[in-house]
Amino acid sequence: MPRATNTEALADMRLLQPTDTGRLLGLPTRHAAPGTVAAQLFNTPQPWRSRLLADVAARARGTVTADSAEYLVASDHTVIAVLTAAARIIRPDYPLSAVQRRHQRAAAAALADLPRHLLRELADRRSERDGRSGQAAGGVDRPPATGAIQVAARTEPTVTHWVAVTADLAGTRAAIAATGLDPDQLLIITAVGYGRYGRERHRLPLPALCALHQIAERHQVSLPVCGDWLDMQATTDPDPSRIAAAFTAGYLGPFADELAYTRHRMAALGWTAALQQAGIPERYIDQRAITRDWFTRDVYGIYCATRHRTEVFRRATPG
Repeated sequence: MPRATNTEALADMRLLQPTDTGRLLGLPTRHAAPGTVAAQLFNTPQPWRSRLLADVAARARGTVTADSAEYLVASDHTVIAVLTAAARIIRPDYPLSAVQRRHQRAAAAALADLPRHLLRELADRRSERDGRSGQAAGGVDRPPATGAIQVAARTEPTVTHWVAVTADLAGTRAAIAATGLDPDQLLIITAVGYGRYGRERHRLPLPALCALHQIAERHQVSLPVCGDWLDMQATTDPDPSRIAAAFTAGYLGPFADELAYTRHRMAALGWTAALQQAGIPERYIDQRAITRDWFTRDVYGIYCATRHRTEVFRRATPG
């Protein structure tokens, strides 16, 4: 394994990948050999060392519980943090050096910020172990339509519930509360049907998802297109109170394709009528070149596969 910098190692830890700086080590245990782990943890005090090695050996035999070690972080061959299969972070209580304490704080912060796809994997494996496989991989507990979210408490991110989201934020919060979760202490693990915004954002705020439903209903635009639009608009977490107004300001309407928008805009600008009055056939005009120019500079399109049309939006003015 090539040596990593501390920054690279912390990024690897957020992905639960093996990493090694020479002093700081990240070690996934899911497929680790007990002997390999023992060689890396030789400075870990007892009874922690024996307990962890027994845990890794049990995993190798196929015995996994919510408390099993999923990922180990060591500093100078001493374990300083353990991520369990339930995504809980355990910090050993034995004395550490100043460097080890600094490593521990940084590693714990990294492990507390796992990407949603990893939390989903941990949650699905736990639901299968607990006999709740209907919640894993979109089973019977998942609402069938788009606009569904898999949610968990921040303190218990691998115990999840599926909830249908609507344009009514208060009603959606009530549906979440009915599962026993606090809507104000929530992790959205999976969001189905929200385009790139739902797939790719690191964390998803519930008010933004409800705002996307409001936009979809008001403008008769598909929810995935709304999510693609929001992902393109916002580089940071969007202000939910401004999402609907921003969409209305930028949305130009549905068109069969980009060329259809160009013909529409040419007519609106009076170009089509001017050509006709001058007796110039439209085929003399390179509409595809105009389309490329406009869709590079002025507008952009998002294709809606379910409705077989292109939704066109005005580009934001720089500055």
